[in-house]
Amino acid sequence: MVDQGAGRPLPVKATAGPESATIRRLVIAVLIGLAIAGFATAYLTTGFQGGIEGGDSWVYLAAGERLNAGHALYALTPTDRPVLIVPPYWTVPLLAPPPIAVVWRPLAALGPASMDLWSVLNLVSTAATVLYLAARGGLVGFGIVALFGEALGLLALSGNVNGFVLAALVMAWRSRDRPVLVGPFVAFAVAMKLTPVLLLFWLLGSRRIPAVVATAVSLAAIAVISIAGAGLDAHLDWLRTVPGSQPSPQSISATLHLPAAVVSVAGALVVAAIAWRGSERWAFASAVIVSCLITPAFYFQALGLMAAAAAPWTTPGASARSTTAPLGDPTMELPA
Repeated sequence: MVDQGAGRPLPVKATAGPESATIRRLVIAVLIGLAIAGFATAYLTTGFQGGIEGGDSWVYLAAGERLNAGHALYALTPTDRPVLIVPPYWTVPLLAPPPIAVVWRPLAALGPASMDLWSVLNLVSTAATVLYLAARGGLVGFGIVALFGEALGLLALSGNVNGFVLAALVMAWRSRDRPVLVGPFVAFAVAMKLTPVLLLFWLLGSRRIPAVVATAVSLAAIAVISIAGAGLDAHLDWLRTVPGSQPSPQSISATLHLPAAVVSVAGALVVAAIAWRGSERWAFASAVIVSCLITPAFYFQALGLMAAAAAPWTTPGASARSTTAPLGDPTMELPA
């Protein structure tokens, strides 16, 4: 085609031919196969962990029972449900902050059946989140699900709260324009696992100040509920236990022989730099990935949380907001 006025050829819009569509379908089929293989490997390795003695849901149930009985949360008495303690990696019957035990107070009233209920809900939550990322995330979503297939399988089968945290992280991205929703989702992830606090850099860098405020308010509300449900002493006991537990052998801190605080600060600086100068979707993705990597309680299944980094690619029509726009002008955007 030629521009009749200038005599210059007009640009021709490229269209995907049947060959590229076939290649795309083949790639997706391979990625689906890899993801299924990862899930199958996880199942053959551990099976379904709901109700298994010593599993994560067992530990949560024991914590809820101790609170209901008026016992110390971070210590065991002879009448408490037994919990395995493995010094120096964990020296107390619960590594997590008190909020998870408060969540389990009403569940503990159901007895051992609560472990099956929790684990099934965790499995459904994880599976639904994974299917959403794969269905809406295009090749990026399929690729990430395939890459972390085995870790996601372990996450789904373990009964660990990480399954719900994964869903909360993805929902935080989906509700990023609604502070009243994104705040509670981010606050929940922080209350359960602490290191997702790095998501605040994403919110600050993208000038979502109302969302930051909503997160702070939600965290304050969780703290009030947690103190009411577990007592102030339990929270002080948890703070005292943190220095006594060594990072897991698989953690970056243990691998590099660095203090956990140094690793955390370095990770925060990386996320802050990306959030300040990069696009919003990369700020979110980096916050998710780094929050998983820097945790001292790092085990293989925690890699499954990184799948939430695919969430920004589930909304391909959304532009990547400039992280250098003035604080009062959140409308300045960069191409996605």
